[in-house]
Amino acid sequence: MESLYVAALGIVLFLCLYLGFRTGLRLGMRAARGEAPAPLKSPIRAVKDAIEYNKSKQKAQENADMWAELDSYDGYTEEERKRIKKVN
Repeated sequence: MESLYVAALGIVLFLCLYLGFRTGLRLGMRAARGEAPAPLKSPIRAVKDAIEYNKSKQKAQENADMWAELDSYDGYTEEERKRIKKVN
């Protein structure tokens, strides 16, 4: 049982080492080309950006719904549509 824990811990540590090396190599290659690493966002800024994105997405959906209603407008009321369907 203990050997299973050791094996799992070894796999996790290897993955951490691999991901850290890959990330560091990528940052080093960019620094060699003269590109500065992207600044980290603060958690507050990240939440505000997400809220703003959701609001703009919701507003875009409302506008799309409004235009869809305008495109489907035919000038009839519901009662007139029912009468037309009965005749056909």
